[in-house]
Amino acid sequence: MSLTQNTLALLLAEGNRTRSSWNDRFTHWERPASDSEEVQIERAASMVRFAVAENAWLRNEGVEVSAQGSYFNNTNVRLESDTDLRAVHPLVRIVYANDVIVEYAEKAHGIPQSGRYFSDVAADMRREITASLTKKFGATNVDALGNKAIRLKKLPGSRADVDIVPAFKYMWMWWDHPARQYQQANGMTILGKDGTWIHNFPQQHYANGVNKRARTAYRFKRHVRIFKRLRDELVRERKLAFGRVPSFLVECLTYAVEDQYFLVETDDRYDRANRILQRMRELLDSPLWTRIATEINGIKFLFNIAQPWTVDDAKGFVALALAQLRI
Repeated sequence: MSLTQNTLALLLAEGNRTRSSWNDRFTHWERPASDSEEVQIERAASMVRFAVAENAWLRNEGVEVSAQGSYFNNTNVRLESDTDLRAVHPLVRIVYANDVIVEYAEKAHGIPQSGRYFSDVAADMRREITASLTKKFGATNVDALGNKAIRLKKLPGSRADVDIVPAFKYMWMWWDHPARQYQQANGMTILGKDGTWIHNFPQQHYANGVNKRARTAYRFKRHVRIFKRLRDELVRERKLAFGRVPSFLVECLTYAVEDQYFLVETDDRYDRANRILQRMRELLDSPLWTRIATEINGIKFLFNIAQPWTVDDAKGFVALALAQLRI
């Protein structure tokens, strides 16, 4: 996305909020889901877990349901629309780096091949999860048309739609030349109906996010929520296209800003948000940084051809956010 001068001019021409009003707004935006909202989130998740547990095929296969995304990482904002769950099959998809000698690596990790096709198992999982949810909640409340997720529509007593994503365990393996041994990173992988794979490392993401939160005086996740709500405001006002800047990208950009930018004690909320966004802009303007930047997990590159966003998307969001904050 390229940010036109006309768009910036429109932002600047509109009535600006005061510093005080921005600080009040950020105080509200930085909060996680309320206790009552958390109860509704967990109720929705529990209903799905119970429905899956009743399915004999899923139970015998060892499929386990757990939280993922902003719900899992505690960066979900108040009244956020979705709850994300993953249904994980114990089959492991192993991918090797180009310099790996596969027969030696197989001996190192010791995981036998199952002889089953992942596409077949994924299709079976989708069928059984859809059947279980349909039996429990009715066909009109279940949408299985998505490429990755099966959606359970908002139910009475539940504040959000629930997306359930069939997934497998994942292992990335490479040869560590200095240590002269094989190394591995364990995560989760999703096989879409279109045949594309998406690899994630949720445990590493979670652990790094918790550590960042502690190092920034608990301000990291607060600012993730602030910037997600700011993104939502830009979308609502039709200054940013819906879906162009996913919450995951907002979280990764916030994480990339060094800890000291969160820790200037003379900053109020308004100054701190501007300081962090300005640093995001500096990082994104560096071709070297964008080539080596990783997701919060520290494993996957943040910008590459496989990602559904580009550097220009990130730059556009940051420019719009800074323009929105003008007083």
